[in-house]
Amino acid sequence: MIRIRTQTENATRKIEAQPYCIRTLEERMADDMRELAFADQNVSIETLVQRGWTESTISRLHGDAARIARRLSVRQIA
Repeated sequence: MIRIRTQTENATRKIEAQPYCIRTLEERMADDMRELAFADQNVSIETLVQRGWTESTISRLHGDAARIARRLSVRQIA
């Protein structure tokens, strides 16, 4: 039996098959913040710039990244 698939069926199958492994910029910055904090270094604009972040990106994402880093650190320690 021949079955014809529509384009929407093909698109949904492709989307379902692809793994979701994209991390947000906030999560990446949170990881850098946690690494700095656990290495007993101050987390500041200068230390994040040394890790490759731009000042405009830091000013835009620092609040959410700090909340994520704090939440993950509490889970890891507790």
